[in-house]
Amino acid sequence: MAIVKGFQKITGALQNASFYTVQGGDQVYVRMKGGPSKRMIKKSPNFEKVRRNNEEWKGCTRLAKAMRDSFYPLKALEDYPVIGSLNAIAKKIQLTDTEAEHGQRGLYLSKNKDLLGGFNLSRKQVLESVLRVPITTVIHREEQTAQVTIPPINTGMYLYNFQHLPYFRVIMAFTAVLDMGFSEEKNGYETLCSDDLGVYTHFESPWLSATGIVPALSQTLKLPLVENNLPDSVTLVLSVGVEFGKTGNDGTPEAVKYAGCGKVVQVG
Repeated sequence: MAIVKGFQKITGALQNASFYTVQGGDQVYVRMKGGPSKRMIKKSPNFEKVRRNNEEWKGCTRLAKAMRDSFYPLKALEDYPVIGSLNAIAKKIQLTDTEAEHGQRGLYLSKNKDLLGGFNLSRKQVLESVLRVPITTVIHREEQTAQVTIPPINTGMYLYNFQHLPYFRVIMAFTAVLDMGFSEEKNGYETLCSDDLGVYTHFESPWLSATGIVPALSQTLKLPLVENNLPDSVTLVLSVGVEFGKTGNDGTPEAVKYAGCGKVVQVG
């Protein structure tokens, strides 16, 4: 992949080249068309390693999607293509499986929770720089609950209202993400436990004034599960975000896209 410099910005196709941009940047990238045919990749012995890599990549993208879905209620706060970063995390997780053969390595987030913990949904602004008060979080795995506590906020000192909007609110998401392994029976990647365990719950505070003192907030989120004991292959993910808003046409607050930030604050 090449980067176009010195030209006026162009996108689209030009002969054997495709020009495109990505969210969060102003550079133009170029990709050349061509390469081996699909039949060669699928049948030729020379592409056996490529086939194994492609199969494993399917597992990576499935886990990356599950991780992104874990903070789906905060999706509007993303200001860059987070799925690419999550794909990279999934690949790192996959490479830690040294027992399965190449092409069938598992994706065990439950054994690599630190790779997702602290993940930022936004890059232009991060949660600690916008909400400058300590956020206390506790995940109770046995009870399948998460507790989030935010102390009173003096907005003039501890809220960075970078777009100078009149309102803000706090959004929380609590989710179960499932490990994945290769199924020879189905010839593909599957979750290692029932998909029914991959559920989430979320909370949105009322719209709050971005001026003055905001009272403390304490919220408990509980997953809608009936299982008493979660399998080890289930990882609990807690995310918190701050979203800013403006006065809508009907006189009530409405969210402003990309005006906020979010983060995976705890994985348990």
